[in-house]
Amino acid sequence: MFNYSSVGIDGCKGKWVAVCITEKGFEVEKFKNISDICNRYSNADSMIIDIPIGLPESNSDMRPDLLVKKELGKKGSSIFEVPCRQAVYALDKKVAREQNIAVLGKSLSEQTLGMAKAIKQVDEFLQSKPQWKNRLLESHPEFCFSKLNNNQPILEHKTSAEGQQKRLEILRNYYSKSDQVVEKFLADVPFRKKTDDVIDALCLAVIGKIIFEKGLKTIPEKPMMDDKGILMQMVYAE
Repeated sequence: MFNYSSVGIDGCKGKWVAVCITEKGFEVEKFKNISDICNRYSNADSMIIDIPIGLPESNSDMRPDLLVKKELGKKGSSIFEVPCRQAVYALDKKVAREQNIAVLGKSLSEQTLGMAKAIKQVDEFLQSKPQWKNRLLESHPEFCFSKLNNNQPILEHKTSAEGQQKRLEILRNYYSKSDQVVEKFLADVPFRKKTDDVIDALCLAVIGKIIFEKGLKTIPEKPMMDDKGILMQMVYAE
């Protein structure tokens, strides 16, 4: 039996939900910011988050998003355009859109702009704590679920009852306490009925466990580094 400690993190209504799984048990909790999570789990073997890490600053910077989108086929719409770093640090949405058009040649959707604050929080954290660069790693739950499901994306929507059951069914094959993680989250936050965030965080923790056991893979295989020394990649295991 491996002695592992793996953390998965997902955005959750302006905060973060983190799931830490070990061979002994699990913790699931909401956090206000990313630094609190990294401080709590500073010794974790794996720390994977569903947020863009490694941001383009010019048109020649290559992120993994289009490769993952292609691999997910019909589920590719769950991968959003990633803004350039200049847009993430813009003062308002109008300037952000202008910056992105100037740098990457395209505008930004409301959905992407809605993520900018969280992207900036993580990017600022990595600039201020360089020891976390390329240690706090990016992946995407839908991409990871397809890897856990023999490279078959789950087409049912993650917020539907059917979609959540399907995802939990897959997670149980890799982590026996999957249902308890969700139950604990709901017990601690009784007014919440929405469990897709915690299921996504658990998925990333499970992928981290498999990476610990079988080794890390990245898409692309040879990722580029951004201007701040952060690899533009998504991690997974097979």
